[in-house]
Amino acid sequence: MLWTVLFALLLLLVLQAQLCVCLRELRASTATASASALALPPLPPPPSQTTTTAATAATNATAQRLPGAIIIGVRKGGTRALLEMLNLHPDVEVAKAEVHYFNLDENYRRGLDWYRAQMPFTLPGQLTVEKTPGYFAAPLAPERAWQMNPAVRLLLIVRDPAERLVSDYTQVLHNRLQRHKPYQPLEELLLLDDDIDDDGGGGNDRRARRIDPGYKALQRSLYHVHFQRWLEHFPREQIHVVDGEALVRDPYPELRKAELFLELPPRIRPSNFYFNTTKGFYCLVSAGHDKCLDESKGRPHAPLSQRAFHKLCRFLREPNKRFFDLVGRTFRWC
Repeated sequence: MLWTVLFALLLLLVLQAQLCVCLRELRASTATASASALALPPLPPPPSQTTTTAATAATNATAQRLPGAIIIGVRKGGTRALLEMLNLHPDVEVAKAEVHYFNLDENYRRGLDWYRAQMPFTLPGQLTVEKTPGYFAAPLAPERAWQMNPAVRLLLIVRDPAERLVSDYTQVLHNRLQRHKPYQPLEELLLLDDDIDDDGGGGNDRRARRIDPGYKALQRSLYHVHFQRWLEHFPREQIHVVDGEALVRDPYPELRKAELFLELPPRIRPSNFYFNTTKGFYCLVSAGHDKCLDESKGRPHAPLSQRAFHKLCRFLREPNKRFFDLVGRTFRWC
């Protein structure tokens, strides 16, 4: 009997211990479930922070953009110098090579996507500038440029058209000689021989020489013909004329006018230029580095007799006057 009672008590103690363990486990699981139910989800980033990040990414995105300004000419007028000087401005990026999009049919047929792919990468707010001096005298270039962007700004740098012609010939001559190809003297290309019969018999005729109006280099120097074509598509105020001789003498004033025309803040300074006595023209300084134009700039001109040059100047007087009337200013040319 005693053993039965003791066994019953022992069993009761074991059951009580088991019950306590179960109660503790139940309370622990209930507390965990409650805490999970009351926990808040993580807060999203503030809307302003998200917006700012997206705006910053868009602002810093570089892309190739169509040019907002084009240097259209003239050939051998100082277009490379003007482009390099404009590139001093932090808000300007330039196409490094002449694209010839509007004046060469094979390039124009490639379309605007190809043209855009030739441009530098720029940030929003920067100005893309392209220069191809062949545009100025190309008959189809004005209309094609207008179709690309009627608001594009055009820069035309001009110099004495007689000097320009000689420089044009000099470049062609240099290129021919480098390829070991012959080339006629300038005077033979520029002047035509006319026979004047003095006695009517043809025996004692003397020869007179006149300007050949069909000479291609001369055609490029008839500025009024080409400028009139551009004015048929663009208003005069959308074409900025740069004085090439003034740019050579003192670059800064001409660059300041160009900044105003392009609506750029004044960032180019007189300290960006220094005169190189060895080369005989101004070189550029930017971020502590100097840069001079290549050796072809300032190359000595091919020979042309004074008589032929004066004849050329007389021929160009009337075309020059017509150009002055179109641009509303005069230049001190021969």
